[in-house]
Amino acid sequence: MDYILKGIFVLFSYASLSSVPVVTSTNSVTDSLYSHLFTNYKEKLIPVCTPGGKVDVFFGTALRQMMNLNEKDQTLTINIWLRLKWSDCRLSWNTSQYNNTHLVVPYDTVWTPDITLYDSSAEEEMMPGKTDYRATIYPSGTVYYNFPTVLQSACLVNVLYFPMDTQTCTLKFGSWSHSGAELDLYPSTDQADLTNLVFHNEWDVVSMKAQRNVLYYQCCPDPYPDITFSLEIKRKPLFYIMSILFPCILTASVAALGFVLPPESGEKVSLEVTVLLSLAVFLLMVTEQLPASSVNFPYVGMYFASSMILVSFSCAMTVLVLNIHFRGATGNKLPNWMRKLFLKRLAWILFVKTGKATSNKVHSEKNDTKKQFQEEPNQNNFINKTFKMDSEDATPRNPTSNGSIVSPPRLPSLITNTSSRDILLRSSDPMLTLMSEQCDTLKKIEGHMQQDESEEQTNNEWYLLAKVLDRLCLFIYIFMTFLTSVIFLAKMAGS
Repeated sequence: MDYILKGIFVLFSYASLSSVPVVTSTNSVTDSLYSHLFTNYKEKLIPVCTPGGKVDVFFGTALRQMMNLNEKDQTLTINIWLRLKWSDCRLSWNTSQYNNTHLVVPYDTVWTPDITLYDSSAEEEMMPGKTDYRATIYPSGTVYYNFPTVLQSACLVNVLYFPMDTQTCTLKFGSWSHSGAELDLYPSTDQADLTNLVFHNEWDVVSMKAQRNVLYYQCCPDPYPDITFSLEIKRKPLFYIMSILFPCILTASVAALGFVLPPESGEKVSLEVTVLLSLAVFLLMVTEQLPASSVNFPYVGMYFASSMILVSFSCAMTVLVLNIHFRGATGNKLPNWMRKLFLKRLAWILFVKTGKATSNKVHSEKNDTKKQFQEEPNQNNFINKTFKMDSEDATPRNPTSNGSIVSPPRLPSLITNTSSRDILLRSSDPMLTLMSEQCDTLKKIEGHMQQDESEEQTNNEWYLLAKVLDRLCLFIYIFMTFLTSVIFLAKMAGS
């Protein structure tokens, strides 16, 4: 039993002792490489190993997410992966001497280029998380440093074609401390990597091209290179079309119903004013989310303004039509030129029924009445002749000596007015007197009827004129609304 316990103890001791050299060997290789590279290494100095030399930095990006574009503040917020590559002559080693193909070290251990976003609008940290990651060093001295960050940059927004617009935001990267004589900057690729792009519900990323620029500033004689990425994004307009444009077009179309509404309803002006206020609300909704720019005023705002002008015109024309419609109550006659122009020509062109049969009937009745008054003197002559014959027959005739009848001398007639009314008044027959009074009453009734018919005819003419103007304004409004809608929508879609 003792021999068995001793054997187990020997095997356990051998296994423990055999594992210690392996761990010690691995740590010694990493420590030795780290000590070889960073002994007397100054990470705050740029790695220029030859006189007149410079460091070439290759800069690349990978767009992860288009987060937000604030049109009012004109700021762009994106989630981006930055990729830096440069060569540090102090960090090279021989792979045959050290058993490491690469070495990963913290950010503050090696020198890193001070790449800056020139147009940054961040209030606190420009590139959050830049110092939280690690750099990878390869035997040739090539250093890679990749890190994700969120950038907030100024972006000049052109809202001329809103909501069917395409925006281009520039991201300008460069060294803030070193000029081109010490640090030269080159793009890794012609455009950013978009393979890992996250879908955005409002914007589509079209492209993100890279371009190298070398600029001279007034402060310094040396050139300063930079890499400018042009991010081109296109807005998805469906939400704004359904929530702003379509209600605006529908509201402007409702204003045309004001010309169809009869004036007796009393709601023509209130309808136009309601439409005008609705368009003002839509214009306010658009201006709240767009920058206050007088250089590039959006076409959609121009469309709302033109629609408000058309609705204001329709409101003014509605007031004019109402004034014309009730003009006949004042007893004013319709001028002949207006009757010929509007009631005869434009009414036929605009398909407005003017009721010609009723008008002709009224005129024919008036003409018949005039004819009756023209025939009345003949009837008076007939009554005078009859009365004269009766008076002659009633006069006695005396025969002469030779047998001829001699009429007595005629007395001067007391009747000076030979009209039928005077004859009836001078007669003593009560039936004739009653008939005379009835004739006077009928004439008064007929006069009132003629006056009512004349007033009704005048009111009808003004009413028809208002109807023709309503139809004319309706066609003009529909044409102008359609024309402005087509023009502005074509301009917005032509972006």
